[in-house]
Amino acid sequence: MKFNDSFLEILAAKVVAGERVSVDEALKLFLSKDILGLGYLANELRKQKVGDVVTFVGNYHICYSNICINNCKYCIFSRKPGDADAFSLSLAEIEALAEESKQNEVPEILILGGIHPELRFQFFIEALARIKMRVPEIKILGFSPIEIDHFSRQENISIDEVFDILQPAGLSAITGGGAEIFSPRIRADLGCADKLGGEQWLRVMEAAHRHDVYSNASMLYGAGETYGERIQHLQAIRELQDKTGKFTHFLPFAFSQADYPQTTGYDDLKMIAISRIFLDNFTHIRAYWSHLGLPGAQLALAFGADDLNGLKQKGRIIHSSGGGLPKAVERSVMIAVIKDAGRIPAERDILFNIIKVYN
Repeated sequence: MKFNDSFLEILAAKVVAGERVSVDEALKLFLSKDILGLGYLANELRKQKVGDVVTFVGNYHICYSNICINNCKYCIFSRKPGDADAFSLSLAEIEALAEESKQNEVPEILILGGIHPELRFQFFIEALARIKMRVPEIKILGFSPIEIDHFSRQENISIDEVFDILQPAGLSAITGGGAEIFSPRIRADLGCADKLGGEQWLRVMEAAHRHDVYSNASMLYGAGETYGERIQHLQAIRELQDKTGKFTHFLPFAFSQADYPQTTGYDDLKMIAISRIFLDNFTHIRAYWSHLGLPGAQLALAFGADDLNGLKQKGRIIHSSGGGLPKAVERSVMIAVIKDAGRIPAERDILFNIIKVYN
């Protein structure tokens, strides 16, 4: 392919040969207007990593509560105790939902919620036990670094001790939630300055990886951050992946809030492509169809993405945060979307082990 950006043409030869993109070079990628060139390079790197397989996961969400002590400005999911639509599930209800998940033939249960002021750590240990009792073979993806840190402070135990308890109880992986973007300036503007900061988030992730609890890495973009702040976030994640190798994938997702300008399709595709190019130690880049929509996520497959996330969602977080897209997609639709893009659909588990290929 002939690039319209001479810098990108030079960088492409370097990257395809396996050399790492520097922070300064990443900034030039963000400033480049050669979107097709970026997509071409990212797509070539995707081919090197995973070939033409595009994965998705059959999952079942159990949202245990929407009550949260944090006051993130952008979140319309959280409620305070006593609010009319506040809810908390009992252990019996969580167990019943685990039983219900069998109907969907899924390999993964995602358990998530807010930072509840009253629920104790023992509640979540018991919740994991009840889920595993109902579906012993299921892999559980649960909690974010923010929740892990909360358990640590609540019980006055170390982060490592939290994982010493949760991993044997059945936790396979934690989510990348709460990373937002590491820039203190943006975190303050979004009203989440009191949440776990970037350095602490990374420390929790490193502890998880020490205990063979895997995780994804994520980044919220489009909240007024500079390209430099995006790159700082990506650099910190790349450095930790160099150290542990236990991030399963990277997920960039666009900020969506009425008081802020919405990202464009151009920016969304550029973010996917640069994630693939810069994060050379990540095998998988996820296009989050719940935010991009299926057509947008399908297009992202030509810009370096190789995973389209999950099918069925019982939870409420995405759609309580302003999303108006469908809550779930049928397996047959996902397979058709991937095939229409000229790729090979494959269902995976939390750790990206392939369960079934749909030729």
